Amino acid sequence: MKQCIKIIVTGQVQSSAYKEAIQKQAQKLHIEGTLQNHEEVDLLIFACGQSDGLDELIDEIYKGTSDIKIRDVIIEPFINEKNYRGVFRIIG
Repeated sequence: MKQCIKIIVTGQVQSSAYKEAIQKQAQKLHIEGTLQNHEEVDLLIFACGQSDGLDELIDEIYKGTSDIKIRDVIIEPFINEKNYRGVFRIIG
């Protein structure tokens, strides 16, 4: 069953390599949604897909890359009102 989650990643997470790693994993797992900067140092992610794929994406988010410092990851369910057209995009 497809579900959607909102993820806020706080800390020093503005690395392009980190964003691209999340995007690549989302595409591999057939997850659609967006990733964008949020309040200068945080990331805001909207992701929709199968629950096992979302779990794997969350694992990738926690794993990070060597050039970031994650302070917290907040995950909330949300009702998708957008058509992501099957794509996971980095905005901005």
